[in-house]
Amino acid sequence: SPREDAVFRAATELALEEKLPLVYLAANSGARVGLATEVRERLRVQWLDPKDPSLGFSYLYLSATDYGELTALAEKQGKQLLNATKKVVEVVGGEEVHWVLSDVIGLEDGLGVECLSGSGAIASAYCKAFREGYTITLVSGRTVGIGAYLARLGRRC
Repeated sequence: SPREDAVFRAATELALEEKLPLVYLAANSGARVGLATEVRERLRVQWLDPKDPSLGFSYLYLSATDYGELTALAEKQGKQLLNATKKVVEVVGGEEVHWVLSDVIGLEDGLGVECLSGSGAIASAYCKAFREGYTITLVSGRTVGIGAYLARLGRRC
């Protein structure tokens, strides 16, 4: 998460300032990318064939009611929650409005690509620690993604 990345980066910078060895114990599952709960609970799927979902889907959308509720919730918190395009769809007995999703940002921080940008920042800090200080890396379990990359950058055991 971005908070964990900030702590890692701060610890790395402190170790360099104080000329202390930086010990990295690696056991992680990689970056976490999630979907905002408030959107996930209302998410709908436009199937290519509703009778056979295995054929795939055309798009993800929100109903007009759900879109209105989420937009109001986001405005109340002063945030942007999602990007969507209005689409009118023919249904039995009339028309229905679908808000086709292109981006889901969410109200909670730390669910999306900010996790990946934090990974880049800690990789940069750890690379600097390897060049300018002393690093010790111990892989104590499974490590993937940024954890494996940091273990490779440290490459001292």
